[in-house]
Amino acid sequence: MNPIVETSGLCKRYNESVSALSNVDFCIERGEFAAIVGRSGSGKSTLMNIIGCLDSPTSGTVRINSCDIDYANPASLVKIRRTVIGFVFQQFNLIPNLTARENIEYPLLFNYHPPAERLERVDYLLAQVGLMNRGDHYPQELSGGEQQRIAIARALVNKPLLVLADEPTGNLDSGTGESILGLIKDLNRTQGTTFVIVTHDSDLASHADRTISISDGMVV
Repeated sequence: MNPIVETSGLCKRYNESVSALSNVDFCIERGEFAAIVGRSGSGKSTLMNIIGCLDSPTSGTVRINSCDIDYANPASLVKIRRTVIGFVFQQFNLIPNLTARENIEYPLLFNYHPPAERLERVDYLLAQVGLMNRGDHYPQELSGGEQQRIAIARALVNKPLLVLADEPTGNLDSGTGESILGLIKDLNRTQGTTFVIVTHDSDLASHADRTISISDGMVV
């Protein structure tokens, strides 16, 4: 076994009466395509936010790339988000006044990559997601499926070990959603990047290598 993510005894409480997660133990293997599936309010988004270092647990531990996450160290969390984890959101979250190319490039600016290296990386990813001819378009000039492809390219630009995708097809029609799912599976297979999708859709989850079901804050 070579896990990229391990959790042990993970709990998240918002107050004495609201428990979002309760003693969650699981691991995700390096290079795996996994799905965390559950109904609205099951705790799956809370779990993703904690794994993604966007939220902190009340108790328990999270290990990413064999390192314990120190949720009390903001600088460490920022470094993990910038270098180890990529994010894909249901709402795309592209910056409207930047072109597709500039949106993909944006995370590289914080890691001080030289301009020529940034250009090469962006061109490579535009080709990977099939949008080489759309790089100079703004988000509002792209279809929903094209915007999500750009969002996936942006998530991959720093060569993360892990990509977390929250309902990546939730705002797309079924045909476009299948195309995005196919792209994720292809990138997982060809690049070896670990993908974890979070979804309420059991049909979508069935395409993953492994499904982790969560209900009432517990893995079932």
